Amino acid sequence: MDDRDLARLADAQTTPAARWIAGALTPANVVLALMAYLSVKYADSLPAAAAWWLAALVLVVGVPYLILYRALRKGTASDRQVVQRSQRPVLMASAATAVTIALVVLYVAGAPKPLVWLILAMICGLVAMALTTLVWKASMHLAVAAGAVAVLAIENNVAGLVAALFLPLLAWARWRDGRHSMAQLVGGAVIGSVVAGVVYGLLR
Repeated sequence: MDDRDLARLADAQTTPAARWIAGALTPANVVLALMAYLSVKYADSLPAAAAWWLAALVLVVGVPYLILYRALRKGTASDRQVVQRSQRPVLMASAATAVTIALVVLYVAGAPKPLVWLILAMICGLVAMALTTLVWKASMHLAVAAGAVAVLAIENNVAGLVAALFLPLLAWARWRDGRHSMAQLVGGAVIGSVVAGVVYGLLR
């Protein structure tokens, strides 16, 4: 499977538009945007919302990226996108552990409940993706983006519908970059939307 993914990447004919779309809609950017929305909507004040968002930025996004950069330095990850499926399970497990710790810290500190629910949904999504990765590679970009759309749709139907329009664009960008097959993109979107939608919906 790694050989097939690497061959697809080598044969890809990317475009500036594809690179820009994929860069703008990275999992980190998508998660940060959704956390900002929930923080502003549910925090007691804008300063409080900013504080919760910054805390989540460091704990939920910053720490997992530090784990990735450490793996890059050690050579256990060959690139930032982690194209090779064989390298993903350990990284995903480490990220899920870090985010679980972040969940506990933010919950104890009294973060807005929807922000905590989102993080729990993220953990469940990470676990689902990690288990899937043991046998098949699915797109993390699409999993995160589709999961975010599902959560946003629960909070605001219109906003969720508008955000969903960006999913085909992101899928095209990742396909054009040679990062995933269409099946991997659809698989990631299904896993992300179902897990996040069910977990967040039940908690809410």
